[in-house]
Amino acid sequence: MIVTVTLNPSVDRTISIAKLDRGTVNRAEMIAVDPGGKGVNVSRALAAYGSETFALLVCGSFGSRWFAERLTELNVAHHIVLGNGVTRNNVTLVEGDGTVTKINEPGFELSDAVLSDVKTALSEIDLKDCWVVFAGALNPDADPLTYNKLATYVRSLGAKVAIDTSGEELKAAIEIAPELIKPNQHELSELVGRNLITIADIVAAAREVLDMGVGAIVCSLGADGALYIDNETVVHAEPETPVAGVPVGAGDILLATFIAGGANAEALASAVAWSAASVPLEGTAIPSAAQAMAVKVNVNSGFDATRSLVEVS
Repeated sequence: MIVTVTLNPSVDRTISIAKLDRGTVNRAEMIAVDPGGKGVNVSRALAAYGSETFALLVCGSFGSRWFAERLTELNVAHHIVLGNGVTRNNVTLVEGDGTVTKINEPGFELSDAVLSDVKTALSEIDLKDCWVVFAGALNPDADPLTYNKLATYVRSLGAKVAIDTSGEELKAAIEIAPELIKPNQHELSELVGRNLITIADIVAAAREVLDMGVGAIVCSLGADGALYIDNETVVHAEPETPVAGVPVGAGDILLATFIAGGANAEALASAVAWSAASVPLEGTAIPSAAQAMAVKVNVNSGFDATRSLVEVS
């Protein structure tokens, strides 16, 4: 089973608008409302992929019932820890010309009591040989060591650890030598403290992080697909034909299907296909297996050292 931990989930709203006019009333059309937060998205993708998953998340009393209903409808087993606050909303505005604007709320602070409840909930799951995925930005004023401490705890219960976050909490989490991290190009650049322009730059940075004790890295590259790097292997996979749409949540689907597929170099191509298949869909919808299989993926066991990336993800 693959367990996900989402300390700061969100109600993800995707809204269509002809053109955003600041300072006036804008009439919008709701495209989709989905349960979100990185870990929640990973569990939704795992359920669609056919893998057993369990989502542990922290919601405010306002929003917890909706999350429970939606996750049940999506066949995602879950446990919701109640916190003192309002579950946040994230809004994606899609304009007629394709411009995408995201507005993410910060969420609410976590008390020591809530974090203790999270540990208790984890202790009640048989985690031996399971993956536990800690994903998403932490709550306002959270200790950057939060993921570090929780990951250390699940390790003591026999779990393998995957981390998908950024900034100080990613740096702190790396100290426990997780089996897997999934930064995007920008997050990896931030981690090593320099711009990463080419695939060779990404590989060199990833190797520095591997030297810190990380087991393997999947770096998502937006339109350029993704790279898998461990101490022996470098594999690059990308869609044969560029996909158009809104890529919100695509990286979460990449991580979910990569782990479900075996969390190794051979799993990368299928994971990239699932991720790419989500981009044209509305909101943060999860593609079907048929939609993923329709995406042709080119795989290069190695990398083009001179190739520049399209853009920072």
